Amino acid sequence: MALVALSLVTPAASAAAEKKRKGLTSNLRNDGIIVKAVEKKAAWDVDLPAGAQWSDAQPVSSGPTWEYRETLGCGSTSNPDAPNDLSSCSLAISACPPVAGRAVNQLYLWRRIVGTTRWFFNGTTCGSANLPNTVSTPPPTPTLADILAAFRELPFGKPTVNIQPEGDVTLVNLPTYFEAQWPAGRLGPGDVSKPVQLLSWSVEFRIDPARYDFDFGDGSSSGWTTDRGGPHPDGGIRHTYDQSRPQAQVKVDATLTGSYRVGGGAWVPLDGLADLQDEPVTTLQVREAKARLQTS
Repeated sequence: MALVALSLVTPAASAAAEKKRKGLTSNLRNDGIIVKAVEKKAAWDVDLPAGAQWSDAQPVSSGPTWEYRETLGCGSTSNPDAPNDLSSCSLAISACPPVAGRAVNQLYLWRRIVGTTRWFFNGTTCGSANLPNTVSTPPPTPTLADILAAFRELPFGKPTVNIQPEGDVTLVNLPTYFEAQWPAGRLGPGDVSKPVQLLSWSVEFRIDPARYDFDFGDGSSSGWTTDRGGPHPDGGIRHTYDQSRPQAQVKVDATLTGSYRVGGGAWVPLDGLADLQDEPVTTLQVREAKARLQTS
């Protein structure tokens, strides 16, 4: 069976052409353009009515035959071969919902009449799942899932807990202050990563403020918060122990999110988190203060 392609035949077509179409099923769009199939290879029309399938097309013998191609959905809409400024391409991988459970990129669809050289922009599409194999596709680009996976593999630092009173010793019934501190030389909130190469793209990540959950080592915690804490007297993360503990294991769990950009373009928020694991533990002694009389 020969491959078929679609053509567009306007209502103003000649009477002879109209006669040839009689007896064939027409797909009439709202704008009056009739979409028909032509027995030609490598031409296809995405303008079928809603719900129509490729198999719904009917062969005709009149009208122009179009051929199609795709490019990544960013950059020029007047020339598919124009150099692409990748800084404008972040939206192309975040504009489409998943298709059949997999991430897809936004693509530009182009068409031209077979035998001519000029390409016309014909709109956007989410992925190539509904296009015939004869349509040429652009080089592979990373999906949002690829970008999020690369973010989670970054060399993040792991925060430690600074405690006041200093010396990792506090007293029962004394407010104790906690602060998450990020190590130097590793990625943390506010930092920008080195470029990561994903297929043909160079992607940078900016680490946004984290969420913290302070574990005080006595069965209680702060709950998730964006407050990283601070020293006495203004720190927002504080806890008062009600009994002595020789070794309270204090730590802070942290999750990070961020933004990414391609080729130095605009920052685009990531839809996902990096949940850090095995954060360092600080051992705190909680002592009970005892009154002592002192004679001069």
